[in-house]
Amino acid sequence: MLVEIKSWQSYFDRAARNKGARVGIVYVMPSGLILYSFSLHETYSNNVADYEALIISLELAIEMCIDQLEVFGDSQLIIRQVNG
Repeated sequence: MLVEIKSWQSYFDRAARNKGARVGIVYVMPSGLILYSFSLHETYSNNVADYEALIISLELAIEMCIDQLEVFGDSQLIIRQVNG
């Protein structure tokens, strides 16, 4: 089932590990199809991993010439800082 989305969406998250955290990013096209997903192999602290995931998500959106992007993540710290 495909859901029509008006803008691109980006979801970022981190996974905690014994030696730090890893990040993953998923892009969803306006048609609802998943365009791109990956995870980084570097390990970070949880907060740094969340920031890295957001920054990479935004940098890739710029490179792909995406002009409207909804970003979703589970870090209240980052969400509050980005929203002011």
